[in-house]
Amino acid sequence: MTQGFAGLPIAAPQDTGFCADRLGRIGPAMDAAVAAGDVPGTATVVLRHGQVVHRHAAGRLDMDREAPVSMDSLFRMYSQTKPVTAAVVMSLFEEGAFFLDEPVSKWLPEFENPRVAAYPGADERVRSGLSVEATVPARREITLFDLLTMTSGLPAINRTPAAYGPLMEPTWEGTGFFGPAEPVNHPEHSYEEKVLAIAEAPLFAQPGETWNYASDFDVLSLFLTRLTGQDLDTLFRERIFEPLGMADSGFYCTEQDLGRLATEYEWDEDENLKVRERPEDAEKAGGSNRPLRSGNGMFGGILSTPADFARFAQMLLNGGELDGVRVLGRKTVDLMTTNHIGTRNIDLATGPNYGFGFGYSVRKDIGGSFTPGSPGQFGWGGAAGTYFFVDPAEDLAGLFFTQVFMYQFLPKANLGERFEKLTFEALA
Repeated sequence: MTQGFAGLPIAAPQDTGFCADRLGRIGPAMDAAVAAGDVPGTATVVLRHGQVVHRHAAGRLDMDREAPVSMDSLFRMYSQTKPVTAAVVMSLFEEGAFFLDEPVSKWLPEFENPRVAAYPGADERVRSGLSVEATVPARREITLFDLLTMTSGLPAINRTPAAYGPLMEPTWEGTGFFGPAEPVNHPEHSYEEKVLAIAEAPLFAQPGETWNYASDFDVLSLFLTRLTGQDLDTLFRERIFEPLGMADSGFYCTEQDLGRLATEYEWDEDENLKVRERPEDAEKAGGSNRPLRSGNGMFGGILSTPADFARFAQMLLNGGELDGVRVLGRKTVDLMTTNHIGTRNIDLATGPNYGFGFGYSVRKDIGGSFTPGSPGQFGWGGAAGTYFFVDPAEDLAGLFFTQVFMYQFLPKANLGERFEKLTFEALA
């Protein structure tokens, strides 16, 4: 065992309960995908018992340039920012700043007295469309717990009637997620204006009733800034990145670090890769004069490296502590990574039997699952293909990185799932 990666000890796979030959299948699988042109590059990391047992980088940061992917390459984490946002929120919770069942309107009065879209029944419906005025009062206020578990009922692109589209347009424009956005990541509205526009539209469902992939963590982001008077960059740095030694993580990158930032790709109509954003054109290089910092992951979310995010994952495995520095209590981490939505499943590409904690999917059972794993396993991914999972039962974590926008929503794009499968199959 040696000290040598992300400040964590390195161990041979066989010394931590892995079959070395089986774990050795991960690298060639990634190399083959890069050689086939399926992805520009990948980075993978596996941790067990507090030690690094696998790390592999393949391909290039840009398919037309020489710079290789490495463990200190910078990736846009998009929605994988949510677990970090939840950690920031819960660090303040531990300081007594709020209770989770308090209404968010205490800090964001714009969300007070929400109304819910009234969907007419079959015996009432006529082909006249849904009126924006057709609403009923919410049974209760939206709480911080609702936002953390994404059960607030906030409107989302896949569950918002067209009648409400104009109300939500300020929120969605310029993000690149919802229809044409030219230029991407240069919206007309400020981030606060975009979040507050959400309050103008009726809720999709009653608070606490339905899990929905909406803008809950953007509302939480604005809550954090109003609660503390600090911007997200400062909050993330002081509460998570600096204590954990994640020196390369943040919402923006400096000019001297542009050479480490991956070019972002996307799929064209023929399912081939094309450039979406190069480092020199990236919003993430804009810096302080464009404060588009989203704890939900809009505009790319945070930037991080495989080495940095490995430290975040190890902190979770350790129950909130790393290298003698405690950022969260052990029982707080348990609370964050427990399924809070009961028998409901989340409606994303995670497969069956997944519930949701505070910013994490949580595997409820392995019955009916398509890949091996453990009950209680948790994790999350980002829109450009990054993904990580943590399995407390096996004292195991795995991290996968690539940079293709909406990567995981193309059926043939399964490298993250394949990485997880190969990792579990290598356990002795």
